[in-house]
Amino acid sequence: MAMLLSSSVKSIGFYPPAHQAVKQPLEELAALFEELLLEKNEIYFGIVEDVFFLEDHIFVAPGTGVSELAKRLIQKGIDAVTVVRGVSFDELFHLVSLLARKETNAANLPEKFKSLGIVNIRLGIEQKVSEGDPDLPSLQAYNDALHAVSGVMREIENGRIPGSEKINAVVDDMVSLAIKDHTTLIGLSLIKDYDNYTFNHSVNVGILALSLGVHLGMDPETLRVINTAGLLHDIGKIQIDISLLNKPGKLSALEYEVMKKHSEAGAEMVSKMEGVSRQVIDAVLGHHIKFNRQGYPEWARDRIFGIISDIIAVADCYDAMTTLRSYNVPMSPKVAIDSILRLCGTTLEAGLGQKFVEMMGRYPVGTLVRLDTNEIAVVLKPNCADLEAPVVKVVIDPQGNSLPVPRKENLLRSDGTRYASIVATVDPLLKNIDITACVTR
Repeated sequence: MAMLLSSSVKSIGFYPPAHQAVKQPLEELAALFEELLLEKNEIYFGIVEDVFFLEDHIFVAPGTGVSELAKRLIQKGIDAVTVVRGVSFDELFHLVSLLARKETNAANLPEKFKSLGIVNIRLGIEQKVSEGDPDLPSLQAYNDALHAVSGVMREIENGRIPGSEKINAVVDDMVSLAIKDHTTLIGLSLIKDYDNYTFNHSVNVGILALSLGVHLGMDPETLRVINTAGLLHDIGKIQIDISLLNKPGKLSALEYEVMKKHSEAGAEMVSKMEGVSRQVIDAVLGHHIKFNRQGYPEWARDRIFGIISDIIAVADCYDAMTTLRSYNVPMSPKVAIDSILRLCGTTLEAGLGQKFVEMMGRYPVGTLVRLDTNEIAVVLKPNCADLEAPVVKVVIDPQGNSLPVPRKENLLRSDGTRYASIVATVDPLLKNIDITACVTR
């Protein structure tokens, strides 16, 4: 729906109303609204914390079309728009026409709605999004973390020693959220922004490491250190040329030596930041040292690195395995978990690797599965009480039809009965399913 709305707004600025480029996306948009409004009275979309949202779908890493729509709404000062059951094609046409005009803004939009006879679309929503969506604080924390990490790296790029205030504020929020329910944060680690890999990867490692710390029962202060170390572990890559970071294929011996410098460069940078603990510096330095001490930097192999460095190594390994890079085809979450187990005792500390697998469950978040009802679902959250019965989002019905509104189900209900059982994993490419969108939106 977000892409149809964006396409309609863009097209109407270039073509006359009767042109097919305008009519087609609008007709599809109207049909989709009609279908969705059979089940609810209204649908809302807008901007929160500079991020576009549609109902409970938060577009943390949006495509170009949605980004353009978000920018347009921000420029016009429009926080939210509500579409009510009974909305007509003409009302939607007027809405996209108004959004396409430069002079339209939040101040004059209600009067324009009134003059055009628009009654089923209104500005704003009666209930704040933050009150209606229990997952929004986690998404806001994720977005704040991206801004904080990128801000630190930009400061370094400009030759300045970055402050730690923003990182500390983000860490406080994330630790608070993780203590309440770390399984919700795990799903956010599926967000992949390939154009900003270093920032995105750093936040994901911070989330996975923090979640593992909570799973291990660590105290809040240690959790803050773990999260900070995860967010800053790759900060040294800011000094490596982007063409080398994104080089397809295997690095040459010389290029690999340059790449290996990022951990010690990062440790030096972090050591200059006020208020950053020695444990964070050690974790940044040692996250590639490997449990068997065959990693880098070579000169630090005999140093004693604590458990936090080992936790960051596990989280870093898993996120790298599941992320598409120019030199790496991503593994599915299930395959990556199996690979983590194989690395236990060599690259990774065995006990932590096994605890990570325990935390992620037999079917990790983001795994596409077939249920014994013949439905296809995406795993949303692990169930610590029963690793075979995670919380899922059903996306395809028993007849093989995609659900217009995916349905969340807990495979193990509160009364002890089961909704369904998992019988197999499914390749999302074969079903043309965007796993990240299913989990995070």
